[in-house]
Amino acid sequence: MAQKNIFARFLEMDRRWLFLALAVVVIVALLLPPAIGVRVTSPVTRFFDVIDTSDPDKPLLLAVDTPPSGLPELEPMIVGILSHCFDRGQPVILISLQMEGVSIAERLVAQVQDEFNRRAVEAGVERRIRMGEDWALLGYRAGFSAVILGLGDEVRKVYTTDLYGTQLDEIPLFADYHNYDDTAAVVDISWSSTPELWVQFAGGPYGVPILVGCTAVSAPQYYAYLQTGQMSGLLGGLKGAAEYEKLISHPGLATRGMVAQTGAHLLVVLLILLGNVAFFLDRMSRKRRK
Repeated sequence: MAQKNIFARFLEMDRRWLFLALAVVVIVALLLPPAIGVRVTSPVTRFFDVIDTSDPDKPLLLAVDTPPSGLPELEPMIVGILSHCFDRGQPVILISLQMEGVSIAERLVAQVQDEFNRRAVEAGVERRIRMGEDWALLGYRAGFSAVILGLGDEVRKVYTTDLYGTQLDEIPLFADYHNYDDTAAVVDISWSSTPELWVQFAGGPYGVPILVGCTAVSAPQYYAYLQTGQMSGLLGGLKGAAEYEKLISHPGLATRGMVAQTGAHLLVVLLILLGNVAFFLDRMSRKRRK
């Protein structure tokens, strides 16, 4: 039996070696400092500008409408938005139209608060982020459109207390907050079609700016809303989150994820090229032996 040439052996390589190579590339990319440039696109710039030019005394209403399965793309967006608002002294009110979003919002706002306060201590800054003053978590309410419309009338008709049972009138953040007139913008971080409900029942009737963060596969369906002005900005997938991190000068999970994603794509392209070259060289070698 003729010995196989190196090209044939490459083509018959156990696919587990390819999976191992992919794992190594991703792990190394995640461990190394982010070193990839991201070009910021118009939808992300518009998203950033709405928040950055809004009245910092008006709270941002952040709806965390995603289950855990959407977090690889959406968690960096939530962290980035909270960091942006806390850095500029703007309060954030968190709600959820999906039950799973409550625990996600609670974990991430605590994480960003702790990170901000840790950096403040290291820098010798007196300011601290505090629940009830800089942020409030109202939790989940069922009803989608009914909740969105209710918030446009009076928040206390939808939520009488925050997630922890404190009456809204006892929370400093709500002293002058009642409805969308007192809101800088609404941000919906969504894994489903809830952004369309915010456009329909909040943006249209009340004129509050609607900002959306969604998975990459969902982003194309919202470009029409951007063109008509019914959405004021859009973060699409991991790349959108990385662009936003660049604008707020806060590189995080999305920036690292883009490095890993780019490395994985380059490896796949390289393997495709090597596979094609090996195929043709192997065929030429077989012809010469005949």
